[in-house]
Amino acid sequence: MSNPLLRGVSFDERLRFLRDGVVCLRGIVSPEWIELARAGLRQRRDGLLLQHVVSESGASEIAGQLTVNRRLGWTCDELLFDKDVSAATAAHWHQDVSCGLADSHRIVHLWMPVDHMPRETAPEVVRGSHLWKTGYRIAGQSGEAPAIDLPDIESNRGAFDIVGYEVDPGDVVAFNHRSLHHSGPVMSFGEKHRAFAILCADDELLALALGLNRQPAAMQAFRAA
Repeated sequence: MSNPLLRGVSFDERLRFLRDGVVCLRGIVSPEWIELARAGLRQRRDGLLLQHVVSESGASEIAGQLTVNRRLGWTCDELLFDKDVSAATAAHWHQDVSCGLADSHRIVHLWMPVDHMPRETAPEVVRGSHLWKTGYRIAGQSGEAPAIDLPDIESNRGAFDIVGYEVDPGDVVAFNHRSLHHSGPVMSFGEKHRAFAILCADDELLALALGLNRQPAAMQAFRAA
């Protein structure tokens, strides 16, 4: 397969990612990769095929350019996002601070859609929340590390600087692993809303995860989110 990326990450896009914790990279992934991804989704029970799709996505190159770290490898968690209106439930607001990968500033979460998605379904992020010093847990849940209950963002949207995008195949939404984020429900009957959610971390963090016997999810079974 030829280069899956149509262009590089610009200086302005990198600056927004570092400052805001989120950026939408418009038209960065090639149509060839989109077709490969759709073919993989048609055979979604083939985990090896889906891993091949991800390895050909250019995700690690994008993450490396965003963080100015050429040593980023790739690992996958919640790899396959596939929603329809029969499962029209929004993903709760949360903060990804698990997986044994402690330093979130060296972890990039990439959302790569293969269908058009309205903002209401695509990821939303609280701008700048990756820089907050607080670790959050969902209300009622316990955790290993000290944390406070997550505020009710959805009921108080006006109190938070929420960033979201309408996206098309070829776009990529990238956000810091520590950013507060969620995705909304599917509201339109008959529409497909599929994407690959890919985590990229540098080699040192991946080695740490393996040393803690916490297997990177790329080595686990792929699943629908």
